[in-house]
Amino acid sequence: MNLPVELITGGKKVRAVSQDISPYGMFVRLSPPLPVGTLVQIVISPNGERFVTAGQVSHCLNEAEARTLGRYPGIGVVFREPMRPGEEAFGEAVASLLERHTSTKPLADLRIVVADGETRLLERLSTALGNAGFTVATATNGMEAIGACLSKTPDVALIERDMHVVDGVHVLQEMGRHAELASVPLMMMSANATDLARLQAFQLGAVDFIPKPFTVLEVILRARRWARSHQRETERVVLRGTLADMGLPSLLQIFEQERKTGQLAITSDELVAWIDFSEGRVVNVRSSEVVGDSRSVLMKILDWTQGFFELSAGAPTAGARSELEGSITQLLLEHAQSRDEAVR
Repeated sequence: MNLPVELITGGKKVRAVSQDISPYGMFVRLSPPLPVGTLVQIVISPNGERFVTAGQVSHCLNEAEARTLGRYPGIGVVFREPMRPGEEAFGEAVASLLERHTSTKPLADLRIVVADGETRLLERLSTALGNAGFTVATATNGMEAIGACLSKTPDVALIERDMHVVDGVHVLQEMGRHAELASVPLMMMSANATDLARLQAFQLGAVDFIPKPFTVLEVILRARRWARSHQRETERVVLRGTLADMGLPSLLQIFEQERKTGQLAITSDELVAWIDFSEGRVVNVRSSEVVGDSRSVLMKILDWTQGFFELSAGAPTAGARSELEGSITQLLLEHAQSRDEAVR
């Protein structure tokens, strides 16, 4: 619960925001944090009416500790118990806030898998996401995360990039190999949010990247948005991977044998290409940089050996006209012959 808070100590007033609140205390975002044992007055004004009580700092999170937990620096404040005469109104105001918050809790109709090596962070996210209407499965490493996803397909997954045993990048790749999991939106989180880290995640199929620290409200909003879009999605991703693991010719042969219908998106360096299929036949091919008709573009991208691919199931674009004749096998033979001639 994000609630504006005033802290008064040593005659000084500090404005801050709470992140968690209970009948017994609250965690307040504050940098630098106050020392443990500091006595403070706490002021909240949830409805414009001012409520005041006294408390004491029970623990603090500095920058390094907070980053580990995906939190912002701050302090835990314990309310004084019992409250002095005149301070009961503060306790009543907190109780009213909590009652209102609980009564508006949505039904758990969405499933999420959350994986992180920090159990304290897992507890924090599990509680917050559970209150927001999610059924939460937690994992402390990538192997547990994959198992939780295979056990029951989630609507969305939130995975830490850097974990022991199996990291989040491997989880992303492994989910892409399972038809039932390839379409699950995977949100990656990490304190390492460099351009390269984010690019790698998106290339492998992540739908979102959340840098640490973050607020749980931010995670809830993003997770619900992706989970809802997954439930509504009609053209789902059914396969993801790298061209180094499975070459494009092999992929095309599988699509022909299984009479696939959908679109294959391929990225190599900064180049992007799209191949539309219908009943195991190539309908058309286009690229962001490679110029030419469908046949000439296909012949060029068949040479790509490094990059990433993603297959989305569904009908080709409405009104799309086939620009290619012949089966995939014939097109691959044509490409092989052209390469032989080039070598000679």
